[in-house]
Amino acid sequence: MRISLSSLGGAGEIGMNMYIYETDRYAVIVDCGVKFTKNEDPGVDLIIPDFSYLEQISNKEIILVITHAHEDHIGAVGFLLEKYPNIIVASGRYAYDVMVHRLKEFNIEPHKVYFSDFQPFEWGYFEITPYPLSHSIHGTYALKIKVENQMSFLHISDYKIDLAPVTCSPFPLKEFIEMGQEGIDCLVADSTNVLKEGFTKGEKQVVENIEKIFKEHDGRIFFTTFASNTERIQTVINIAEKYNKKIIFEGSSLVRNIEIARKYGKLCINDESIVSRKQMEKLEDTSLCLIATGSQGEGTSVIAKISENDYSNIKIRKNDLFIFSSRIIPGNEHRIINIINNIYRKGGKVITADNAFIHVSGHASKDDARMLLNIIKPKYLVPVHGEILHITTHIDIAKENGMNEENIIFFLAGQKLIFENKILINKEEIPAGKMYVDLNMNEIMDIEKLKLRKRLAINGIVMVVNTAEKNKSIEKNNLIVEIEGFNLKEEYINELKEQLIEYNNIEIDETREEFKEYAEVIIKRFFKKRFTKKPIIKIIDIHR
Repeated sequence: MRISLSSLGGAGEIGMNMYIYETDRYAVIVDCGVKFTKNEDPGVDLIIPDFSYLEQISNKEIILVITHAHEDHIGAVGFLLEKYPNIIVASGRYAYDVMVHRLKEFNIEPHKVYFSDFQPFEWGYFEITPYPLSHSIHGTYALKIKVENQMSFLHISDYKIDLAPVTCSPFPLKEFIEMGQEGIDCLVADSTNVLKEGFTKGEKQVVENIEKIFKEHDGRIFFTTFASNTERIQTVINIAEKYNKKIIFEGSSLVRNIEIARKYGKLCINDESIVSRKQMEKLEDTSLCLIATGSQGEGTSVIAKISENDYSNIKIRKNDLFIFSSRIIPGNEHRIINIINNIYRKGGKVITADNAFIHVSGHASKDDARMLLNIIKPKYLVPVHGEILHITTHIDIAKENGMNEENIIFFLAGQKLIFENKILINKEEIPAGKMYVDLNMNEIMDIEKLKLRKRLAINGIVMVVNTAEKNKSIEKNNLIVEIEGFNLKEEYINELKEQLIEYNNIEIDETREEFKEYAEVIIKRFFKKRFTKKPIIKIIDIHR
């Protein structure tokens, strides 16, 4: 039996994780996430995988298995199910409760299967066993994927080796050792943090530093981290309650995650500790801690609005302290710097993970990766969930650890690995790419449409309206030239019109379409030569 592993995203990049395990009749998709947008992508809110490869396997029975509820693993599920509503979704209950809010936006109620810790379930030839992991969000799983007696995979998404986390599941060291002794043919593992030396530190190691800040500060505290990082949120809750501070939660995604975590007993807080935003002004500054969204500087987040004095009754005042307890996702630096400047301008102060040890990663560092290899002892290693530098570093770690170089597979999105008799026999290319989502317009664009948007943003648009009744009697006053995106002096507009009316002197058939083609050539040449611009060109003939 041939067994394959493909990636539609997440291998060779951070975000947009989507992997597919296949046999001749069955397919198991692992995760379906989004990638965060860059500032140079105008009007783009999300980037999702191109699902077109699924058309090639539409004859197979397909299940989607979710490893955990971070956006880069679940954010595109609604788009997937909107297009392929018959796909069954399997996940832990915690991850599903986080995800279901996204699915409601699509009016989707999927066919679902809940799984439990260490309890295998079957999908055709596949036997899938979820192993709870230590990460920064509850309900994170590795998946042991066994295909009859043909092949065994361990797909380990985001993880770190933390044996004593604050609230999340501890790393399943005993179970993984036993798995390694039984034998795993292929390890598919997270590479996000492998550039860092040593082991990734545990959550308990930031507690002392955050507590010191709370103990020494005598004003209001505004705390922000990833809304899904309920382990960090529990740390802050514990410290705030220890120092008799009342707690305010602000931000819809944060509040939702807290409600779900409390529902499953994964977050503990005394109801008496919680106050509303309206009650803030009635309390002493020394007794207030507001936990809110905005750790990445999102423009609509609570912290961003507070920094602009544009959030309800909350105004920054002298001695307010803002704590940013998260890593900065590349590309978000300027937004956070802008917020920090606003806070200082209004008299507040800021502490970030750059100047205090108040954040630890949820991803494995070099020694975590080495330890995992030593425990599992896989025949093959497939590094995923990282950019090229992360993947090649992971490959180097495996080489240093004594793995056979031929069994360490450089694997990118858009590739399919084919195994037979537990041996890699081929690597193929498959359709893969990115789709760009404009949530305001409810539009999904491919790369060509995005290029058009970028071109419009950079080069503007030139519109020429031809009002002449006859094709060979065009004069300046018959031409209306409108330009958006940049300003053009009147002398240049007149020069352009002079070149356009030269059409009257060309010996060609008198058709309205001929003028349009001529005008486009002239305009392109004019703006390229004069201004090195390539505007979008629209020719409108009102007498066509």
